[in-house]
Amino acid sequence: MGLNSTLEPVAIWLQFRQYKVAPLNPLLRGRIGELERELRAGAQAYPDSQRRDFYDVQLTDGWAYIHVYQDARIVYQH
Repeated sequence: MGLNSTLEPVAIWLQFRQYKVAPLNPLLRGRIGELERELRAGAQAYPDSQRRDFYDVQLTDGWAYIHVYQDARIVYQH
């Protein structure tokens, strides 16, 4: 998680059942299934304080940095 603060970040709950998940980097394709499952079930996420609609999402096996593009109902994994 790329946080540059000594303060404990506040987690929120993200759940997107009807959103498509797409990797911006082809090397991340293997993790898309896990990210989709987590977001459909609901996942703990930490908002990026510098960028609107960007989050660090806690997965079962690590983290994902995402951008939620609500107009297109898509989540981009960075």
